[in-house]
Amino acid sequence: MFTRTLLLICISAFLFFSFGIAQGKEYTQSQSLAGLETVKIYFDVNVGNPQKLVLRLSLIDKTLSQLKAAGVKPEVVIAFRGKASQFITSGTGYVEEEEKLAKAEVHEWLETFAKEGVHMEQCLMAADLQGINPEDFRAEVEVTQNGYISMIAYQNRGFSLVPMD
Repeated sequence: MFTRTLLLICISAFLFFSFGIAQGKEYTQSQSLAGLETVKIYFDVNVGNPQKLVLRLSLIDKTLSQLKAAGVKPEVVIAFRGKASQFITSGTGYVEEEEKLAKAEVHEWLETFAKEGVHMEQCLMAADLQGINPEDFRAEVEVTQNGYISMIAYQNRGFSLVPMD
């Protein structure tokens, strides 16, 4: 029994150290970011699942932080449409009771992004389809007539489209 346990510990340690987990290996984007000083990003956020939406916003934040840490200045648009629209309205309306905590987390992300100078937009067509009054959206978010037109225009201005469904 002792031998089997010792063998398992040795194999685990070998795998642990062989794959760089314990060696503190740092992974970078050295090739992809080489020579870049700025990037233009259009995040298309349309996920309606509250947990996934909060996760997607945290991934956007991590991406922007990593770009900045690499010395790259991001110019960013976060565009909301679809069911994500319900979570960027003021107050606690438009979502189910069990989704209100996630909505509060989304509001924190909106405030964070606004402080960082991120431009945020909401598609009016998506709002209309869901019966959301345009006046109910948070002040950090600009309501635009047509999110598809914005997406097309930003891409034509050199923004990379990152789908966040």
